[in-house]
Amino acid sequence: MASVTAHKTLLCISGLAALGWVLAIGGCASTGRMPAFLYAGNNGSNDVSAYTVMPSTGALTAVTGSPYAAGTAPAAIAAAPNGKFVYVANVGSNNISAYEVNPASGALTPVTGSPFSGGAGPTSVTVDPAGHFAYVGAAGGVWGYRIDPSSGALALIAGSPFATDAAAVAVDPSDKFLYATGFNLNNMSVFTINASTGALTLASGSPFTTGVGKNPLGVAADPKGGFVYVGNTLDGTISAFQLNSANGTLTPVTGSPFPTGVGPRSVCVDPHGKFLFAGTFGDGKVSAYTIGTSGGSTPVSGSPFAVGAGILDVVVDPSGKFLYVADNSPGSVRVLSVSATGSLTPISGSPFAAGTGTEAVVVTVKP
Repeated sequence: MASVTAHKTLLCISGLAALGWVLAIGGCASTGRMPAFLYAGNNGSNDVSAYTVMPSTGALTAVTGSPYAAGTAPAAIAAAPNGKFVYVANVGSNNISAYEVNPASGALTPVTGSPFSGGAGPTSVTVDPAGHFAYVGAAGGVWGYRIDPSSGALALIAGSPFATDAAAVAVDPSDKFLYATGFNLNNMSVFTINASTGALTLASGSPFTTGVGKNPLGVAADPKGGFVYVGNTLDGTISAFQLNSANGTLTPVTGSPFPTGVGPRSVCVDPHGKFLFAGTFGDGKVSAYTIGTSGGSTPVSGSPFAVGAGILDVVVDPSGKFLYVADNSPGSVRVLSVSATGSLTPISGSPFAAGTGTEAVVVTVKP
């Protein structure tokens, strides 16, 4: 699920490992800074794989000491926008693992007090663009936390959990709204965020339907915050909405929903707002689209691109040059270069080995 204040933000999604799903809402910030580290949550081996990123090629090198122990069945992962902290939602142990990032090596050290209670079955986690708050989607609603800027520790926000069906959560680049997909209710709730406390209030007209029988999971917002995209797992489509930045109201984009591959369970927009990517678990492909001025999407030539058998998460790095894919079977991170037209090509050395059952990935900048 993050960015830096006064910079553009790229939001992606991850979660629902308990049911074999992931959405990744991560932190992919378009900050003008180069990517430094990548972290992958491994559901089967209960740990986090850490890598340094080669900015010129996108290639990954395992960090010494990796993997790092997490809770039971990591389902989603997010990073603070400044790259200092990483948060993992553990669906099996009902908590959140928090780590401090070594700025030189990328090594992870548990934050004092970690793990933090995350409600029953937390399936997603995101950090707001300002780095003040973390939000977790779990049974019963959205759990909000204030992040200690020095230690990375989490303190529960008053009023948590905020009631909704929250399969996945993501914060809008404006830092004004939070999106929560309702998998069982076929809708998406929009909350306004109190800038001082982090508390959530349902926006006018919320929740907004994504269509009957669609079971929405992945959600992503474009960097300028004008459009929101939701992957519908059951009918192989992406619902697109235009955001009213004044009150959080969502209006379907003309032509929505747009067809994609089988079971789109994670979606991501590149940091320049040019391309939309959808990882489809059912056929092991990534669908790529060019985003129009009105929010509509047109398939990129050659799309969909065959990638791997168990795609559960997709995320674009801060430069917009590479797409990283969590491949659940058997457990790896696949890296593809993104061309000027949005087409995808595997880089040399891909896939890169991770733990068992890789569920979610996040790329961070150097702290």
